[in-house]
Amino acid sequence: MQSSHLQFWIFGASILLCLLSSKSGVAEIVPDQTLPNNSSVTINGSVFNITGGTQAGRNLFHSFQQFSVPTGGTASFNNGLDIQNIISRVTGGSASNIDGLIKASATANLFFINPKGITFGPNASLQIGGSFVASTANSLKFVDGTQFSATAPQASPLLTISVPLGLQFGSNPGEIVNQSQASLNGAVNTIGSPVGLQVPNGKTLALVGGNISLTGGNLTALGGRIELGSVVGSGFVNLNEIETGYALNYADVKDFGNIQISKGTLADTSGEGGGAIQIQGSRINITDNSQIFSITQSKTGRDLAVYATDSVKLSGGSNIATLTQGEGRAGNVLVEASNSVELEGVAPDNSFSAIGSQVLQNATGNGGDVTINTRQLLIQNGARIEASTFGAGRAGDVLVKASDSVELIGADPDGKETSGIFTQVAQGATGDAGNLTIETKRITALNGGQISNATFFGGNAGILTINASDSIQLSGASPAATRNVYRSGIFVSAEQGATGDAGELNITTGQLTVENKAEISADNFGPGNGGTATINVRQLMIRDGGEVRASSFASGTGGDLIVNAAESVNLSGSGTIDSETFPSALSTSASAIGKAGNLNITTPSLKVQNGAEVTVSGEGSGPAGNLTIITNDLRLDRGRLTAETKAGEGATITLQNLDLLLLQNQSLISAQAFNNAKGGNINIDAAKGVVAAVSDQNNDIIANAFEGQGGKITITTQGIFGIAERKSTPPNTTNDIDASSDFGLAGTVTINTPDVDPSRSLFTLSTGVVDVSKRVASKCAAFSDEGGNSFTVTGRGGLPPSPDEPLTSDVVWSDTRLPNIGSGGNLRSSTTTPQVPPQTSDGVAIVPATGWVFNKDKGEVTLIARSPSATSNRLDSTPVSCPRH
Repeated sequence: MQSSHLQFWIFGASILLCLLSSKSGVAEIVPDQTLPNNSSVTINGSVFNITGGTQAGRNLFHSFQQFSVPTGGTASFNNGLDIQNIISRVTGGSASNIDGLIKASATANLFFINPKGITFGPNASLQIGGSFVASTANSLKFVDGTQFSATAPQASPLLTISVPLGLQFGSNPGEIVNQSQASLNGAVNTIGSPVGLQVPNGKTLALVGGNISLTGGNLTALGGRIELGSVVGSGFVNLNEIETGYALNYADVKDFGNIQISKGTLADTSGEGGGAIQIQGSRINITDNSQIFSITQSKTGRDLAVYATDSVKLSGGSNIATLTQGEGRAGNVLVEASNSVELEGVAPDNSFSAIGSQVLQNATGNGGDVTINTRQLLIQNGARIEASTFGAGRAGDVLVKASDSVELIGADPDGKETSGIFTQVAQGATGDAGNLTIETKRITALNGGQISNATFFGGNAGILTINASDSIQLSGASPAATRNVYRSGIFVSAEQGATGDAGELNITTGQLTVENKAEISADNFGPGNGGTATINVRQLMIRDGGEVRASSFASGTGGDLIVNAAESVNLSGSGTIDSETFPSALSTSASAIGKAGNLNITTPSLKVQNGAEVTVSGEGSGPAGNLTIITNDLRLDRGRLTAETKAGEGATITLQNLDLLLLQNQSLISAQAFNNAKGGNINIDAAKGVVAAVSDQNNDIIANAFEGQGGKITITTQGIFGIAERKSTPPNTTNDIDASSDFGLAGTVTINTPDVDPSRSLFTLSTGVVDVSKRVASKCAAFSDEGGNSFTVTGRGGLPPSPDEPLTSDVVWSDTRLPNIGSGGNLRSSTTTPQVPPQTSDGVAIVPATGWVFNKDKGEVTLIARSPSATSNRLDSTPVSCPRH
């Protein structure tokens, strides 16, 4: 079994002193005198025979002033066969040190309460027929409200026949320590190690107190349940009776303490149906190759759950895991921490720290699901979260919810394992991989940190879905000096030797940065189908050797690569986006190469610069996919867009919706073909924009061929500048459009620009000065000695754009002259002195117009001073007469 790790929490020195002092207590069992029928202890050699006590129904109550069992000693509860629960308390105020055997008759459950603390030494063991609950609570509550208190024994009411309900804690409960490595009667756990504290199969083993320390102390409840709970303040823990004993509920607890699991501790609930494990605390730290696990066989396994109000940390090759080795489904794994989950490092035996689920070799059952729920997730130095299958069963799904961040950093010092989150089909397995889903705000993968869904054998890889609302940063690789070099990145793949299909990749984020040799890839190294990779981002930046890829390296097909960026895509410094088929050392034959997938990019702005490249390519016999880019602004500055093939039909490059295509500094758009392959096609749609290349910088658009026929280049644009159709022959510096062939038929170049005559939209202006007197037809005098007239245009529409156009229907004409009103209020003619009419510069009088005539044949309007006929248009409603009174 492979293991997982997380950084450990170190308890303070005061706790260490308590551990040391607890071992030095006097080993003895002394009853008190607080019961109606008091307990009795007789000693026979090293055996403490415990009799008496008060029975109430099927409950047997014992009360002790002190309770400790020396090394090699036995505390034997002699109970009747009718007893269901042995309930004991320690009231004297000293901790219990148990380094021997505790036994009870028949199938009774044993409850042991000492508020001052309980330590189980290296030789401590259990021989009881039921469940075992050890607690530093103040009292045990019953369903009828009765309490059996260790801190107020004299105030206890009558003892009850009711069943236990829960544990009532005081303000400062003592700690519980387990160091047991006992193997009673040679008993070993599932992996052959000492059982430590063990209950019968299908029963519950619970340690519930203040701080909990398992320092090399094993716990075994095969097919049953292990409960670890740390409560450091007043609170109530419910005991819910279930088939396998008791399930604890902490809903009424506010203050939790720390749980330290170290020095190779093993907690094992394996069995036919597996068993459950629940751990509840504030800071939970598992280190030194400690293992929390359950292996199921023929039945569905039970869940393993870890809850922390602060953090969960694993390190040194430690594991939290469920497994199946038969037809039963493994239990689920849930780790929930309010603040953080951290995994770190490997053990000296090279096992790595992990949280996960596995289908073991030859197993037909499915793996359990793995769920991580926290604010921050940190995985580093070779640790991992994993769900895998080594058999015929399907691996479980992995779900990571980290409200703030996910960080994956580096590999172990020897470079044997990289840090990451994985779902996979292992070598020899035929089951499928599970799905992997990550939901967070930010993801950072550095120095070899990885997220991967892969198949290495017969099963299919699963679906990898990542939603990071803010950003994803992928950067770097593990140091080259280590055994293996791991590139940071996100991967779905069918690896070498796999016959199954590669998985599907879906990434949604704000800012996606892939840099410094990091990678996002959907690769197929087998005969199956490649997976589609879809990337939805606001901004995508690929630089310094970063790569986003979908490829086929064998006979299988490559998947499509789809990039949608709401704002921009920027590539620089040898960054690449590519879909390719490529024979490698992993391929059985260069001729047995599958088809590459298509590459589609949609974004308002795409910049490819400083040696970066966007490409689809076909190597060997594998045909390339097509490259489609939909963008408004495409700029290549020493950048390349290529769709190159070496066999068969060439690929097609399609550029759509361009407002601007700009090439500079030896940039290239190429659908070139090599060997006897046919040149590809290039379609550039800039119908609303322009295509431009900076002069004399060897910027080329080519679809040429070597032996095959050249391709087709079609450019539709408003204008094309700085580049022309001619053969591109290095080392020229011209900007060329070339669809030729060295030894085959030439292709075609078609450039479509609008057939526009610029003079059609221009007026020919006269160079002469306008004689305004000739703009009005004069048939009578507009002014006389009797009075003067005026002409005013008001209302909507105004004047027509030119004298050659008629007035529109919404023009309103009105005469706004003030009428002359006599003293009697009657309208009368003006008696004012006539105004001198305006004149031109040569003395010609300007006569105001009173109407117009429209020439339908020529589309002309003539303004007139007098209407020549009844069919003319009038400027007002008064009949024309000159002069007017």
